[in-house]
Amino acid sequence: RLILSAARQLHRLCGDNVFRISGKRFLIFTFSQEQFELYLDELKNLFHPDTALSETVVYSPVIISGISHAERFEDGGSILDYAQYLESLAPNTGLNETVRDTDKTMERFLYLKKVEQFLHTAITNDLFEVYYQPVYSLKEKRYITLEALSRLYHPELGWIPPNIFIQIAEKNHLVDRITNLQFRRICRFIQEHPLLTDRLYNIKMNLSPLDLIQTNSSSRLIRLMDEYGVKHSFIQFEITETVATEYNSALNKAVDDFADSGIGLCLDDFGSGYANLNTVMQLPFSAIKLDRSLLNKICEDPRSANFYHSIVSSFQNMGFHVISEGVETADEVKLLSDYGVDMIQGFYFSKPLPSEKLLDLLEKSYSSKERHHICHYCLH
Repeated sequence: RLILSAARQLHRLCGDNVFRISGKRFLIFTFSQEQFELYLDELKNLFHPDTALSETVVYSPVIISGISHAERFEDGGSILDYAQYLESLAPNTGLNETVRDTDKTMERFLYLKKVEQFLHTAITNDLFEVYYQPVYSLKEKRYITLEALSRLYHPELGWIPPNIFIQIAEKNHLVDRITNLQFRRICRFIQEHPLLTDRLYNIKMNLSPLDLIQTNSSSRLIRLMDEYGVKHSFIQFEITETVATEYNSALNKAVDDFADSGIGLCLDDFGSGYANLNTVMQLPFSAIKLDRSLLNKICEDPRSANFYHSIVSSFQNMGFHVISEGVETADEVKLLSDYGVDMIQGFYFSKPLPSEKLLDLLEKSYSSKERHHICHYCLH
């Protein structure tokens, strides 16, 4: 009823220039800037909560996205893609929103389209790289684990932020193929450098929600480990807070497979959203990463510091190892050390590194530690 009412009123307003392009989306063509501005004002009035769609008893908020000079696009599909992109920029307020295109939004849209087109080439030719960020143990005074991070370089655009290409990959149902390529690289890296298993407890890798709902995704990852002779206990998969709160049968199956195989789980980005702890606690995590956002002002604001400290204590009392993410300053390290945080990950100790530089860093850190122990022994 709501869609029919909207269609009738849009037709009265715009005549034959209005088209229904999907279940709840309509497209209106205008042929001058004046007509564009007129329709825009009329649409705002038409869908105003006080007067909207008086034929119905239901009100639903709308997003109006306006595109000037649509002739810039080569085809109708690009126009619809851009309209959908503008729609995605509207704030999720539950109210009517209007988003108009600008040079900035157009530039961003074209950037994302280039990334999307390149993504298929990158997957076909395995152009992704794996960088590793070491995680430092405050107790052992050394690096004890790594997080494997995907990187992608575009010959024209340069380095593409991981959140950008992963989001596009998820939208296009390609993320499982990237996961397979990257995990194979990680397993090969472990196989080629057996000292890693002597000096580290594990290597962590983040899994996308779509990785976890794919049929037999867990068995596929386990088979890759077996192919390269990687001990199951040396891998720890990271699951984000958002995924953990959407606990379902597919996730349950994957988690059970990992647990049965001896693969550990780490909760990533805790504090970045609205985690339901009761739901999170259903999963067998051994470690929890506290999101960088929780560090905000902990060195200046006693309330922020007390809040962070209470989170650390609570999780440790429940038996979890706590990892502080995004640590960048000596003051933060000092405070987190006082709080008894188990591990620190952040630019203060190291940024993510390609495999060669990572191996150099680990070699230097272990050599330094060995010299320290020898001197310490001689002094005694």
